Amino acid sequence: MIDWCTENGNPKPAWHEQAGSVYIEFLPAAPEVGLLMVLKGEMNRQGLQAALDLKDDEHFRKKYLWPAFEAGLIEMTIPDKPRSSKQRYRFTEKGRSIASITKVGHE
Repeated sequence: MIDWCTENGNPKPAWHEQAGSVYIEFLPAAPEVGLLMVLKGEMNRQGLQAALDLKDDEHFRKKYLWPAFEAGLIEMTIPDKPRSSKQRYRFTEKGRSIASITKVGHE
């Protein structure tokens, strides 16, 4: 599990033992992982931003959207027209894999 977290750019989990049981604590994830929690199918920037309840466009783009894009977690539906009003974002295979793991326990 530690190797998987490291390979995928996530913080290492903390391990705790209490009364003979082992507990795994996942530290807060990077903001772009939060984006993966709300992405459903193909969504536009405004929809993603609203789902995260973020008002500042520039903050959303710099801290959520572009880091997820640069990490290869999401992709544009119209990559040759990044400023298109019809632009949507969707999971890459890597993003889909990470999202399926991060959503465990959140549904």
